[in-house]
Amino acid sequence: MNIDENRLLINENNDFDDPVNHIIKKFEIHPSILLIKEKMDREQINVFSFSKVRFSDIEKEIKKFDSNKGNSYNIPTKILKECSSSTISMLHNIFNNALSTSDYPSELKLANVTPVFKKKNDRLDKNNYRPISVLPIVSKLFERLMEIQINSYIGDFLYPYLCGYRKGFSTQQALLSLIEKWKVSLDNNGFGGAILMDLSKAFDTINHELLIAKLSAYGFDKSSLQFLLSYLKNRFQRTKVCNAFNSWSELLCGLPQGSVLAPLLFNIYLNDLFFLTETTNVCNFADDTTFFVCDLDLNSLLVNLEHDASLAMEWFEYNYMKLNNDKCHLIVSGHKFENVWAKIGNCKIWESKEQTLLGVGIDRKLKFDDYVFNLCKKASRIFFALAGVSYY
Repeated sequence: MNIDENRLLINENNDFDDPVNHIIKKFEIHPSILLIKEKMDREQINVFSFSKVRFSDIEKEIKKFDSNKGNSYNIPTKILKECSSSTISMLHNIFNNALSTSDYPSELKLANVTPVFKKKNDRLDKNNYRPISVLPIVSKLFERLMEIQINSYIGDFLYPYLCGYRKGFSTQQALLSLIEKWKVSLDNNGFGGAILMDLSKAFDTINHELLIAKLSAYGFDKSSLQFLLSYLKNRFQRTKVCNAFNSWSELLCGLPQGSVLAPLLFNIYLNDLFFLTETTNVCNFADDTTFFVCDLDLNSLLVNLEHDASLAMEWFEYNYMKLNNDKCHLIVSGHKFENVWAKIGNCKIWESKEQTLLGVGIDRKLKFDDYVFNLCKKASRIFFALAGVSYY
């Protein structure tokens, strides 16, 4: 990913033998850690620690598995469900023992990576494929047990408009938070503007050590940090195409897409970005982040967008994430006599007439005419295709 580490943001002068203490000390002056601690100091927080699970917890999660979905390369999901009565005791002991020793089982950190096409133009371009990790079904069970406990603690600290991978949140909620505020501003003869940002390979750039340091700042105790570090480290994966495999490679950074716990850890890693916003609101879903603002004055609107977008670009840099410059766009809604632009970093971005945000085409007048036309056109093709075979 060609992402360099800024040595000025970390403290390398420490002599800790314990890896967790080493990480906490290393990142104690990192801007994100300072930002999280400042935020947490203003709120009453408890210390998070993993609790041992009960037989009923494991039984409940096994029942939720879909037998027809993504069988892993060792134990099929269907077999695990059918034999659950005789395996629950063993799984209960393995998981609770792993918690006690803060050592995630190494056999569950092996993944077969399957390339999944992103529905883009060129099937021969490797960049148009998403690497989905197929993990052992027992690993997914353990991750669900971990996710439930982490979610019950961290949910109150996550940004309200961080809408990706969260129960009760959706792209619809993210879009409405933007569009409704724009409508109010336009009704008052004002303007609405947004800068659309998209991260490149967002899941693959997550720095494991910085993630652990952030979890510590949020109040995770040492035993839970050791367990999560064990979960992240020494993971291996290999690519599977048809029935062919390449050799095993270690996952040095990033989170395995396709795992249960990765989306939650990604949200935690990204969350402090939204503590930075000073003059704008944020509409976010996964790696699509849109800074938007409403104002009666066009120049003031553009200045506010440029300010927070520049802060975001600095955040991406010192959090080892890479902005996809080709997918950085500006859209401004409201009555004006000429096209406008915003300067983001060293780039000048001219406003677009229409952009697609979270699958919906948004135009400058908030009319959605082209988007609705394309939907009707697609529905019409499907209707006539169905009509053609209805006789049979």
